[in-house]
Amino acid sequence: MEKLEILKKDEFDIFLSREINKVIFIGGPDTGKTTLIKNIANFLFENKQDIYILDCDIGQSNVGPPTTIGYAKLTEKIKDDFYLNPDKFYFVGSVTPVNCIIEFLTGISRINDYISKIRGKFLIDTTGYIKDIGISLKIHKIEILRPDFVILLEKENELEYIIRFLKNSTISYRRIKIENLPSKSLEERADYRKARFFEYFQNLKEIELNLNDISVKIINFKNTTDFLNINLRNFLCSLKNEYFEDLSLGIIKMNEKERIKILVPEKTKTEKIKGITISNFLIGETIF
Repeated sequence: MEKLEILKKDEFDIFLSREINKVIFIGGPDTGKTTLIKNIANFLFENKQDIYILDCDIGQSNVGPPTTIGYAKLTEKIKDDFYLNPDKFYFVGSVTPVNCIIEFLTGISRINDYISKIRGKFLIDTTGYIKDIGISLKIHKIEILRPDFVILLEKENELEYIIRFLKNSTISYRRIKIENLPSKSLEERADYRKARFFEYFQNLKEIELNLNDISVKIINFKNTTDFLNINLRNFLCSLKNEYFEDLSLGIIKMNEKERIKILVPEKTKTEKIKGITISNFLIGETIF
């Protein structure tokens, strides 16, 4: 397929093609992935397309809270600083893939199972992590999601190995050189995550669970057999249904042996809770 070097606004028509339903955007930090996704999404929305945003950026997520991979259908045009409540999400339990590679790739696979049953166009955002194992993770992500189109945004030639991987495949791609975009500091990125968590954990209620009565999954604890003896206060968790689907994130308030108290958003349907995933991600003291 044709490999074009530059993506211009007047070329957005290509995304109206029936052959292009999954588009992945790959690039390092501050390469304009989210802005380009917003512009293409709004263009497609104006053209009466069913548009979904799948956000795999677990640190700077625009769909669902940080630490999750989620997707949402657009119901209106996207504004500059947008945040969408997810239709479904998968709890990874970290804000960087290097700390949760197994959970990250499992989440990509689980979400792909969901979206494969949906008719529409998916614009897929990714993390800006392209160093070390980051490139390998991007390639595995392409293998799992099997996109129709890949957009590569690079400042120099940092995505060369991904291009080598795509060579001679049925996947079309466009390579875009990025210059002079403003950069976000680490503090700004941390503030963004804090704001997203703060927004998610509004209007909380307290629930109590007995861990003997539900499914339990542990993420990133060194000793998973002894986690009941750890003080879990302010650790981030996720509540699941019987299909291991994430229902809601929660913040652990206290735990004593098998009893655990959790703060969850008021809208959480507690009757559907059949399991819990507990991560070692500390959150409570960060946002309260």
